[in-house]
Amino acid sequence: MPKTEFSEEAIPAFDAAPSVVAITGEVAFFVEEAAAKARERLASDDAEVLRFSEEAPPGAAAEALLNRSLFSSRRLVEVDISRLLGEDSPGELAVAAVAAWSRSSPAGKRDAFRGVRRLLVALDLPGGGDPGESASAIARKVKRKDLEEPLAELLRELPEEKGAGGATLISTLRMLLERKNDGLVALLTAASPPKGSELLAEVGRQGLLLEVRIGEKEIDGALGRLAMSRAKQQDVRIDPEAIARLRARTDSQPALFASELDKLLDWAGEGGQIRAADVGEQVVDESSEDVYAFFEALGRRDAGETLGRLERLFSGREIRAGKRSFELEDGFPQIFLGMLTDEIRRMLLVRSLLAEPGAPRIDSSFDRYKDRVAPYLDEPIPPFGKSPFGGRASGYPFYKAAARSSRFTATELARALSRAAEVDVKMKSSAPILETFTAYVGGVIAGV
Repeated sequence: MPKTEFSEEAIPAFDAAPSVVAITGEVAFFVEEAAAKARERLASDDAEVLRFSEEAPPGAAAEALLNRSLFSSRRLVEVDISRLLGEDSPGELAVAAVAAWSRSSPAGKRDAFRGVRRLLVALDLPGGGDPGESASAIARKVKRKDLEEPLAELLRELPEEKGAGGATLISTLRMLLERKNDGLVALLTAASPPKGSELLAEVGRQGLLLEVRIGEKEIDGALGRLAMSRAKQQDVRIDPEAIARLRARTDSQPALFASELDKLLDWAGEGGQIRAADVGEQVVDESSEDVYAFFEALGRRDAGETLGRLERLFSGREIRAGKRSFELEDGFPQIFLGMLTDEIRRMLLVRSLLAEPGAPRIDSSFDRYKDRVAPYLDEPIPPFGKSPFGGRASGYPFYKAAARSSRFTATELARALSRAAEVDVKMKSSAPILETFTAYVGGVIAGV
């Protein structure tokens, strides 16, 4: 699907524009910002502008595209087509709609209605049917029986739509794509569109498809604008320190930031205030780093990701290892060295035994590993009469160690284990922590 990154320069003047221009992006707020800039440029030649939100009846938008203006030779019709495009993950959309409904705020209800309308389109279910039957059909299709009751409640409150449905609007847009701009331009917007949208693919081939991307240099300012705008809409005061804390907690991921912001605004309520401490109490820290994700990257011998995750582990953010969490100040460097050494020892032990003639192959399936590999590892070794695994080879840690060890030789792992003692000595001698680990881990990946 040909896409162009959105910029004001990418928007042509009205007469030079194709008949259909579409703007997509991950977060609705940034799509709306881009659409406002596009609308200003396209309407600068005295074009009549008609706008239809996602909640507007699709038939009304189709009628505006089929008819001509009585007052201008140019007409710009802006339509949010998000719900007409379907959904990559209907199950996730169903969960999100129910979660929005449970917030019980006006904003939550709007999000729930928007989500369930998209869900009905994605699952090819008619709107306006019996709420109970529709909820049952959705729950069955997404295999979530527990969502049936809240979906039925949501559907009972869903405002009834009048006029023609989405099929008429889609066919109208396809008709426009087949002809040149003759005084009418459709400006389409879509937030979080599915990857395989046929309509957007057609726009990319015959019209102009623009994608909104927020670069690293822009992200802080962009998320700040989003937070201030949403807070103003809901009459909530939000401290600058709270916005900074929310950026950190969501790792500046736009969609996650927007989602957590909406929850905070609902929590604060009209006339309320959000402080930095409130963010700390209400929002899970998604910027924390997972030690096990580092081990996974190490097992793939992916130098770029492994060293990147190593740097994050020592960047001062919260560190997770399953249900445990660590702070850098709590002796984490020594704890991490112990965890890393234990993992390399497990990998070496598994790799040494599975390199022997007749040993079973490492299998990616945990169940097959337990059936085929673990019994072999737990066999007694003469002359000791017992297994070095102590009957614990069927455990998940050894399964993961087996998978990670498959890209190393026993010699490489033995060398890595012996060098861990050098790292311990350097750390006790006040050597720079990150530099010491970087040199060590880089050597493990390189096999030297």
